[in-house]
Amino acid sequence: MPTKKKATTAPPADLPFEDAVERLEEIIGRMEGERVPLDALLRDYKEGTELLKLCRSRIEGARAQIEQINTDLAASPGNEEGAAPDQPDEEVQLL
Repeated sequence: MPTKKKATTAPPADLPFEDAVERLEEIIGRMEGERVPLDALLRDYKEGTELLKLCRSRIEGARAQIEQINTDLAASPGNEEGAAPDQPDEEVQLL
């Protein structure tokens, strides 16, 4: 008897950030609000953790780009003594 191949839960690498967050919210809502069979719950949990990793990676990439832009701006000609642009008083915590 042939074995069934399990579907992968890894999100596609090109999945837009907003779509990943939306899917993650759907999974969380279903897990919190419905009676879900254990197998489906585990499948959703695994997919959710993969989506969370993807979202965190995208946020870190965006953060690195912002830091590079700020570094370039601080080093640009005409910037007084290479001063960094104003930083917010509090760091925004994302995911």
